[in-house]
Amino acid sequence: MPSRPRLTPDASSADFVVDVANVVREPSLGGSRGADLGRFLALLDGLAAFTGDDTTQVYAVCDRSLLTDGRLTREERRTLAGWHRAGLLAVWDVADHRIIEAAEATTAQVVTYDGFLDFHRRHPWLYGNRDRFVEPFAGPGGAVSVRRRIMPEPDEWQMSRKEEESALLAAGLYDRRDGAGPRTGLLLRRWRCPEPDCAAFGPAGHGTLPRRQGRNGRVVCPEHLSELTDLGPRPRRLQLKLRVDGAVRHRFLVTEGQDLAVGRHPRREPGVPLAPWLPQRSPARVWISRDHVLLRVCGGKLLVSDISVNGTRLRLPDGRTERAPRETFRAVGHRHVVLLHDTVQLVLSGRSFLYEEGAEGEPPPRPGPGAADESRQPTMLAAPPLPPRSRPARRRGRRRR
Repeated sequence: MPSRPRLTPDASSADFVVDVANVVREPSLGGSRGADLGRFLALLDGLAAFTGDDTTQVYAVCDRSLLTDGRLTREERRTLAGWHRAGLLAVWDVADHRIIEAAEATTAQVVTYDGFLDFHRRHPWLYGNRDRFVEPFAGPGGAVSVRRRIMPEPDEWQMSRKEEESALLAAGLYDRRDGAGPRTGLLLRRWRCPEPDCAAFGPAGHGTLPRRQGRNGRVVCPEHLSELTDLGPRPRRLQLKLRVDGAVRHRFLVTEGQDLAVGRHPRREPGVPLAPWLPQRSPARVWISRDHVLLRVCGGKLLVSDISVNGTRLRLPDGRTERAPRETFRAVGHRHVVLLHDTVQLVLSGRSFLYEEGAEGEPPPRPGPGAADESRQPTMLAAPPLPPRSRPARRRGRRRR
């Protein structure tokens, strides 16, 4: 294949930053193969037509996996390697970071189908952006054109899911081929590292992502690179987030086969106490029962049952609300919100296998001596308005001299 004069090694001089693998592997752009370099070559001509400038410059970036993609011909792989050696193709283990970095440092347009959902928290300018991104589409006669696109405005759980996908991909535990997704056969196992003091996979380890390594797919400890021993299946877990006044204050896990009580100060075990996260003297402290809801995981789904005095409501995906069933379970999904109080909500995280330790933000300080005992605080049955305060009647009498 001929060299491409429109490629530049300097992102600052480029008109477009192109996610090459994203284009080469997009079947809607024509061709019968899962990966076809001809799609990218046609895109270069399409970008020149889009700008009306035949000297349009492109900064090309791709994942390292594209250089060894068996769906490309040997000549196509040789061409990519040649561009890489000449500095005309930036190759990264995962290209997304470099694409966003180049976009922030320049005025270039980004050509990609990716929504970069795992970058929205760190780069808020991506959210709903209307002027920095374009996407390719198939034109007549095998041509490839581009059109402007509006970046997505994802929900919280969608960003969490994409962040997890990126972490799994980096650990070799996510298969992008044909939508295969997470390697659940590895993620739903318990592992042991031969190093006894291993913080992640030792006898007292808290567990983290193992790493899939090499052509034979060995599962190794990411710290010691020692092969892990398979201890058998582990139960499914789901992560929930506690939102108070709109901010995420705490995260916790619900494990399959073990019901979990959530409330102000649960009597049941195991339980998640919410009192440390509720503002002092807030109505939620007296409204939320000691045992308010019971959570269960069954078949990978979250089930919720109301066990409170004042009731629990569910906000449905269409915005309506309804009462949670009393002492019977109902399935809820990512677009549901469990309302313990108007200001206190439980939402399901988009993550299924990778969990952050602890909570977002620091917990409030522990109450000091003399503070109210949360376990003894009553649950409010109703919230009647307080009567207006009246001043005590003044006593009339002789002033003592």
